[in-house]
Amino acid sequence: MHSKSYLPLLALAVLLLVSCKKSSSDDPTIDFGPDPGFQYRDPTNVPNGGDPTDWIADGAWNDREKQLFSSLGLPLDAPQQTDTYYTSVYPNPSAATLGGGFTFFTSTSSNRPAPTGTRLAYVIVDRKYQELQHGDLLLMPRGVSVPFMPSPLAAGSLNRLYLVCYVPGQQVNYRSHGDIKTE
Repeated sequence: MHSKSYLPLLALAVLLLVSCKKSSSDDPTIDFGPDPGFQYRDPTNVPNGGDPTDWIADGAWNDREKQLFSSLGLPLDAPQQTDTYYTSVYPNPSAATLGGGFTFFTSTSSNRPAPTGTRLAYVIVDRKYQELQHGDLLLMPRGVSVPFMPSPLAAGSLNRLYLVCYVPGQQVNYRSHGDIKTE
């Protein structure tokens, strides 16, 4: 008789375990690459070592990365014009204090300019792909510079900026990422 009285409690415990939300440790996290996880750049945008995977054309993106730009309605795995674009953030690391910040910079090659009407979309995310800031702007013939002053990023954080250069309704010409360290 006692064993039957435990059945409702056992069923309730199983139901609670099955219905529990996944823990945050199961959420996808960004691999920031080799230590220190970002590319050092001085206040004049001169590189000074660090992560060699930042600010270059990316290979295929994972599903979470593609979701960041799903509103474009364009395939993100199309062939890229890797000799057209140059991107960076400087200074890196940047200061989170008053007067600190960073500049996101992109330029295009004079030998192979971006197609007319090219736009640049970017998304800054934390290590769990949570969006911190985004933008979409017309890419000028020689590029664009976007200052973030003061920095919108928390002190002590390492975040990622994803970007795509695209022609609306046509194709994505370039996709890349870079990591931003804020002190």
